[in-house]
Amino acid sequence: MKNKALLITYYWPPAGGPGVHRWLRFSNYFKENNWDLVVYCPKDAAWPIIDQELIHEIPQNIEVIHQPIFEPQKYIQKKTGFTGGAGLGTTKNKSFFKQFIIWIRGNLFIPDARRFWIKPSARFLTKYLTEHPEITHIISTGPPHSMHLIGKKLKQQFPYIKWVADFRDPWTEIDFYSELNIGKWADKQQKKLEKTVLTNADLVLAIGDDCAKGLERIGGRKVEIITNGYQFPDFDPYKEQLDTKFTISHFGSMAPSRNPTELWEALRQLLDELPELKNYLQIQLFGSVDFSIIESINLAGLSDFFTGVQQLSHAESIQHQRKSQVLLLVANKAVNSKGILTGKFFEYLGAKRPMLVIGELESDLEKIVTVTQSGYFVDYTNVEKAKISIKECFSKFSLQQLYVNSKNTEQFHSSTLTKKMLQLFEGL
Repeated sequence: MKNKALLITYYWPPAGGPGVHRWLRFSNYFKENNWDLVVYCPKDAAWPIIDQELIHEIPQNIEVIHQPIFEPQKYIQKKTGFTGGAGLGTTKNKSFFKQFIIWIRGNLFIPDARRFWIKPSARFLTKYLTEHPEITHIISTGPPHSMHLIGKKLKQQFPYIKWVADFRDPWTEIDFYSELNIGKWADKQQKKLEKTVLTNADLVLAIGDDCAKGLERIGGRKVEIITNGYQFPDFDPYKEQLDTKFTISHFGSMAPSRNPTELWEALRQLLDELPELKNYLQIQLFGSVDFSIIESINLAGLSDFFTGVQQLSHAESIQHQRKSQVLLLVANKAVNSKGILTGKFFEYLGAKRPMLVIGELESDLEKIVTVTQSGYFVDYTNVEKAKISIKECFSKFSLQQLYVNSKNTEQFHSSTLTKKMLQLFEGL
């Protein structure tokens, strides 16, 4: 008998950004594992990034169903230009209004601002599941964690359908939780909802070891690990036309918690120690960058070597990754920094360029850099290690020998991960 799953997700093309790629990639391999997939997502949502090109990556053999969504932030943004998010801004100004909106988000929109989609989605999907008894599994993926509450309601209505709760990030232990100014009552409600999801789902997935341990501690149950993955392309990196400058490139948003101040200091010192570096250094930050990062770059005397690009399509981002001399990845400095294993890492693996990864020692990120031998890992505070790593990269760049030969990557291919995940589903 063929299995059929219903995926409940907020992020789906034309949404862009990191939230969409995990399940978009997995969806390509359901059919070859004798599974069918139906995707349920909002119509015309207030996604922060739109990438129309991603629509062409949706497999033709899956069904996508939509429902309208009411999102307060859509109207707030239209009136004020403020998205209601915490932790990222282009100026120092944090008005009372913006702080008030963040307070409302943290204390009234529980678990998040997509909560108004829970009841209408549950009604719509109850009718859909009644009409489609061939659905054997429901998958909810969050954040936003409202998706899990839709899954929970459906599980109550259809107890014989298996429910899988997929955590791409933690819930109450996510890095920006403290920035939402959450009061005691709201915090209690968040933790109560989190625990009901963790205890009622038939299977809980997490993207990394540390994240899984946190969820296991909260839910008192085993959590399985399915990392993010990538459809590694087959190309010869030695035939790529690389940047002529010594480019250190970061792709994706940079919030204050990702400000690599030690890296800027290391580069400042190296410009004095290696005069020839001044002729080649170029720092490229692709995506939204908080004002604090720009300030740090300027204070380090690196403004002449800095280029910022607001937004690229995913396809353009991939092209620039393959051309860059060094790919920069910075983990958030947060309480859960050991468990941060962003999908960007796997995308960088696919670009086949050396990585400079900055994060916390003994983290999931350090472990995977070591396993894959994909570049240099530097502790947040270690300026000397950063200097040694950059100096080695620049030396190889000068000799036109700056390449990487990563190992053990096949286990992180989306096809391998999808097969492993569907085996877990079948074992329920």
